Amino acid sequence: MKTALFAALASLLIAPAAFAQQLWVTMDQVRSYTVDRPADSIIVGNPGIADVSVQNSTQFLLFGKAPGLTNIIVLDEDGETIKNLQVRVNPPSSNMLVYHRGSSRTTYNCTRHCDVTLTVGDNPDAFGLVNAQVQTKLGQAANGEDARDLQEGEGPQ
Repeated sequence: MKTALFAALASLLIAPAAFAQQLWVTMDQVRSYTVDRPADSIIVGNPGIADVSVQNSTQFLLFGKAPGLTNIIVLDEDGETIKNLQVRVNPPSSNMLVYHRGSSRTTYNCTRHCDVTLTVGDNPDAFGLVNAQVQTKLGQAANGEDARDLQEGEGPQ
């Protein structure tokens, strides 16, 4: 009797997940998704794993931010569920090298040579250094500065 009751309760809890569509996205990449009727709201379970950028009422872009699992619920103007998406974000695997030293991890993107890349969960020192360099580069681009001028000490004073 207890086994049957447990099985019935478990099926009720698992049933909503069975209706969710599963999508795979690679970290730091974008995937387009279209719904069959206009959406009014999009709710992201964990925006640290994936996020959306709305293009119009039926199309949005799904962005993988960090490896993991989250869900995205798309609602119409009446609050009815259009889609319940289970989103799995995979780390990029091709041309990636992950170096472990004890509990410290550093990720490299390797093409012709290997460069440290920003990856959530990496050693804070390496992550912070690369992040600071990226932010400097973005600032240069926003200000129209030429990186060669700054390296030669001829940048704005």
